[in-house]
Amino acid sequence: MMFDGDALKNYLIGEGVSKVGYARVDVDDFPNLNYAIALVLKLPKKAIGALLSDEFKKYWDIFHKELDRLTEISLKAEQLIKDNGYDAFALTMKRNECDMEKLLSKIPYKTLATSSGLGWIGRSALFVCEEYGSAVVLLGILTDMPLESGESITDSFCDDCEECQKACPVGAINPTKWNLRLDRSDIIDIEACSQYVIDQYKLGSGCSKCLSNCKLTQEYYKK
Repeated sequence: MMFDGDALKNYLIGEGVSKVGYARVDVDDFPNLNYAIALVLKLPKKAIGALLSDEFKKYWDIFHKELDRLTEISLKAEQLIKDNGYDAFALTMKRNECDMEKLLSKIPYKTLATSSGLGWIGRSALFVCEEYGSAVVLLGILTDMPLESGESITDSFCDDCEECQKACPVGAINPTKWNLRLDRSDIIDIEACSQYVIDQYKLGSGCSKCLSNCKLTQEYYKK
């Protein structure tokens, strides 16, 4: 059986990934890996329930369990691609050097996801997809395996919804809707957001109100 993009997607979905997309990329650190595989894993509904109940430890325990699961899948897929004669590099959290103060990864997973057509960026600067809102875990894989790219999404589908903006306790979310031509600072005050998150974490609490109050997250939760 030929190993191609369809076979790879079927493998990833079979392993439990919720959505898979492909995109062409140009990453300085990986000049020979010009294709990206975007991985989206939905969070269990109990994770959203934990946020709504302010049970942040429970939420993060669930989140990290799902992240570990997606990490394992991405590493297995990396090896599968290599076994079929191509090069690949799974962008795990440890490999992607996330800056917690700036809330920014070396290669943003949501950029890979929007570029491959899996969703868009909400007013909150979180990734949003129609099926699960922002209740997702994201990872990616870089490869030189030729893949058919999805249609990149370059504008927000949030329309007039402002639920995440209204829910933000520090008013960090600006009214401006995301599009690819904007900087992140145009839609969110990331310093105010990150400082509040850090302060809440030190108090043993947290904040993911933009995630839990997203209209599409709520629709997924209530189904």
